[in-house]
Amino acid sequence: MIEIAAAACLISAPERCRDVSLVFDADSISVSACIMNGQIQLAQWTVAHPNWRITHFTCRQAGSVAKL
Repeated sequence: MIEIAAAACLISAPERCRDVSLVFDADSISVSACIMNGQIQLAQWTVAHPNWRITHFTCRQAGSVAKL
């Protein structure tokens, strides 16, 4: 499993942020493909969450302990 781990902050209160995790089956996406296509997935997430702005993201194996 591959995970897009992102930080999203409220547009109206940029100091209020949260972690966002999007998980994909490793058979359908590799870490390098995740890095290249992660922005598209996160753009779709922001359409569904219009009050939030993605500040940064990374791709990693799902279940990694480290937080952004």
